[in-house]
Amino acid sequence: MPAPDITSLSIAEMLDFRDKVVVITGAAKGIGLACARRFAEAGGTLVLLDIDESGLVTAVQELRDSFDVTVSAQVLDMADADAVKSTIATIVDAYGRIDVWVNNAGIFPIIDTLDLTDDEYDQLHALNQRGMFLAARTVAQQMTRSERPGVIINMVSVSGLIAATNAAHYVAAKHAIVGATKAFARDLAPHGIRVLAIAPTLIETPGVQTGLAQSAEGKAALDAYLTRIPLGRAGAPDEVARVVLFAASGLSGFMTGTTLVVDGGELVL
Repeated sequence: MPAPDITSLSIAEMLDFRDKVVVITGAAKGIGLACARRFAEAGGTLVLLDIDESGLVTAVQELRDSFDVTVSAQVLDMADADAVKSTIATIVDAYGRIDVWVNNAGIFPIIDTLDLTDDEYDQLHALNQRGMFLAARTVAQQMTRSERPGVIINMVSVSGLIAATNAAHYVAAKHAIVGATKAFARDLAPHGIRVLAIAPTLIETPGVQTGLAQSAEGKAALDAYLTRIPLGRAGAPDEVARVVLFAASGLSGFMTGTTLVVDGGELVL
């Protein structure tokens, strides 16, 4: 496929999403909401998806108050395959296409491998692995029909590249999505669709703040984790969002199938 000639475009033009429909899952808070803020700043038409209805209402109001963009939201459980398919169809009916899909929704339960139940394994994989995979496939089908270049971004975590303690089911799911990102990238490249993964380390999201940081044991685990990060701190959601914006933009136009690591240097140790 011939390369699009964007050499005459400025940096600002390559970061302009005013003609793009951007869909973000897990968008009510944390990394997803940070991504929504950056895409709104870049002028994108936004669709926010999350299982948290009240969080979506707050997020939509914030973005409408702060940016002159079109923002809508829909409650969605990414573990519900039928709901994922129907939601994507609804978005395409409403906006005509999807240009950028950010697969961000996921859970991170810490469970000793020896205590992990079959149901806990299945619950996590239904959302973190199967949900992401089916969403990417269904969105890709819509993107090929629109005959426009598209971008699919999968949020994986450094646990998709290395192991984490007491998280075997999570590690397995994230490794699977790293592999799926590579496979999707090869299969969709002839259609002009790029597929990238983003792998953050520990990020100061509401989930981390209300989970790990609320008990002495959790704080100790948090402090121990920070010793593994050369920059000496957890990341901020916006530090991930800026990389997502880059991955979706013309600045990364010759990148697909790879995983962008946002880890404060963790993987160099």
